[in-house]
Amino acid sequence: MNKSAISLLCLMAPQMTGCGSDHHQSVSDNGKPNVILFIIDDFGYGDISFEGNTQIRTPNIDRIAEGGARFTRFYQSSAASAPTRASLLTGRYHLETGVWDVHNGRDFIHRDETTIADALKTAGYTTGAFGKWHSGKTWSYFSWNRGFDIGIHPVLYKYLDSRLIFNNKLVNTDGPVEDVLGDEVVRFIGQNTKKPFFAYLPIQSVHEPFNCPADLFQKYKQRNYSDHVARLYGMIELVDKNIGKILDAIKEEGLEEKTMIMFMSDDGPSPGFDLSYSNRRMNEIETAERTRAWNRVLRGGKASIYEGGSISPFYIMWKDKIEAGKKFSHLSGVIDIYPTILEACGVKLPENNLPVAGKSLWPLLQGREPQDWDERCYFDNTNFYRIPRESINISHPRVREISVHHRNFKLIRTDRFHYGKDTVEYELYDLDSDPFEKEDVAAKYPELLSKLKLSIDNWFTGIIAGGRSYRQAVYETGNWEERGTPVNLDAYVELGGTVRKNGQSDTRFNGWTTPGSLMVFNIDIVETGDYRVELFYDFKPDNPPAEYLIFTEYDTARLLIAQEYSSMSEMLRLPRGPQQLTIQLAEPGGKAEANGTLNRMIVHRIPGKDEPGVLRNLSFTLEADGKKSEHFTSGNDVADFMFKGGTRDELFRIPKTGKIKILPSADNPEDIAAIEVFKDFQKVAETRHFPFEAELPANRSDKFTLNVEFISKKGVRNSVRAYLTIE
Repeated sequence: MNKSAISLLCLMAPQMTGCGSDHHQSVSDNGKPNVILFIIDDFGYGDISFEGNTQIRTPNIDRIAEGGARFTRFYQSSAASAPTRASLLTGRYHLETGVWDVHNGRDFIHRDETTIADALKTAGYTTGAFGKWHSGKTWSYFSWNRGFDIGIHPVLYKYLDSRLIFNNKLVNTDGPVEDVLGDEVVRFIGQNTKKPFFAYLPIQSVHEPFNCPADLFQKYKQRNYSDHVARLYGMIELVDKNIGKILDAIKEEGLEEKTMIMFMSDDGPSPGFDLSYSNRRMNEIETAERTRAWNRVLRGGKASIYEGGSISPFYIMWKDKIEAGKKFSHLSGVIDIYPTILEACGVKLPENNLPVAGKSLWPLLQGREPQDWDERCYFDNTNFYRIPRESINISHPRVREISVHHRNFKLIRTDRFHYGKDTVEYELYDLDSDPFEKEDVAAKYPELLSKLKLSIDNWFTGIIAGGRSYRQAVYETGNWEERGTPVNLDAYVELGGTVRKNGQSDTRFNGWTTPGSLMVFNIDIVETGDYRVELFYDFKPDNPPAEYLIFTEYDTARLLIAQEYSSMSEMLRLPRGPQQLTIQLAEPGGKAEANGTLNRMIVHRIPGKDEPGVLRNLSFTLEADGKKSEHFTSGNDVADFMFKGGTRDELFRIPKTGKIKILPSADNPEDIAAIEVFKDFQKVAETRHFPFEAELPANRSDKFTLNVEFISKKGVRNSVRAYLTIE
């Protein structure tokens, strides 16, 4: 077949474009291997010393690259965080999973998708996710409900002295977040040396705003780098150090021959802004300072369809199982990780799994090349970042860019609709002879151009026909573990009347001036019950108060804006199942604008007095040196994590007495089955007997988050926390 020919596979439905693997058995003869997967945010090739950079050293990333194989034509999804994670976790093109942006209610993986963690956990693996999640923002979408036994995730882009959410519990931390996560991965490895584990590490560095500990910043400032580059290099060194910490743990535990380790980036490098220069990204001088050390400067960067935005380093190491130093130029990408891991681990695809688009790389790594690989087509697209939903035709969206790779060629289809022009343009590049995408060769290959155009059309038509793409988030509501489901206002399905986004903010809406103005959201009620909606806004309104109607097709309630910052609606009785929740302005009240800017919403599940097995009014008291503390009461951890960011809890001081007694309480203690006590991320006590009291040693200068997790007889877990220091 000559270069201008194209396989019929490229013209078929999207689930066929990747083809299946050969389903060879893993070469492991000693049980299933462990798997560690590093994915770095906004990284790319240039800042890796293995790839030729001499300004920054990455010895531990280099250990993976040098100790294993590398793929030089490996692509991400949409050159962005959430799409790449969706494809990685499912083995499917991100549009099929429900993810089509990084915010705006477009970054939730459908709940019926089977993740790689689901598959491995079913096969006997212990699974852990450590780092930036970005695959759904409420309790039912978080890692601990998507196949992971352990999920520890930091507040986004607060790199020092932050808060993390751990299996639905908040933990305050000191120092660099990456150090905290690195230590927890090392602990996870040490606790699972006798059984197979999967550790997923979506590290949030080096996403802007660039920041790092002061000593690392000064190290690079002393080498005469600008603030931007100095902080970026400090972040990279910190990431590399923690990768080394994890690699050392594998070696010290004697697991090198039993562990497969992967490394990649989620999108291309970003000329991000430095912490001290808020909202100013690298200028030309600073960018030149950084890129002068790059072995090659590809066209485009983060969020770009060009190579600089879409290609990723991909290294895979497994001692004595994968040949070190081997290089593969096969067309491959993030959708291939799922089937590769399963085949290497000897795990079959789950029954009734949605079609996997990826191809297993395992045959290539074992020296067997499938005959059809050269005929492969690999598709990608840019997302709808910051484009309002009302500007998007959901039935057939005008995507800005879609690309298809085939052999050494790449076709880019650019729709100028969202740039103000109703035109579609094409660019064709031969990446073998022109990796920098400087020469459009469409005129040289008219037959190939025509066939690749058709492949894009057929692929995208198939995506739309599948009915799973371009949906807004569905907020599953009513889980007792969450009790109050936080709703990002940017996830609206419909916007009506005079309501508009407040400037560039995606989550703040003003214009509440005209009765009938509204916002509509998708919710899915888990269980029939009583619910109240809480709205949050910027300032205390004047009297008479504004009034909203809150309703689904099943019930309606009033909400008066009568308090500062937030107000709660009357009760709604909602049945189980999907429905649309509407916030509609009835009366703007005493001001021209009802309540200034509306910025968030929580849908609360309200327990009845006789609700069986549901614990009510949870709290605990600490007793030290014969003195009791105030009551610590339950909050809403996921909502705090989403809406309050890295704002840490108030620190309470406890005298050193040798032991601290924990005295839990609830309105219905007869429904408590057990109490578990966590000191930061570790369980340190457990009791299953009334009155469920526990004790902790009190070590001077100790500082930690105490989470007391109440387990009801229905198995529902709710925690109460305190941030403590021992004096």
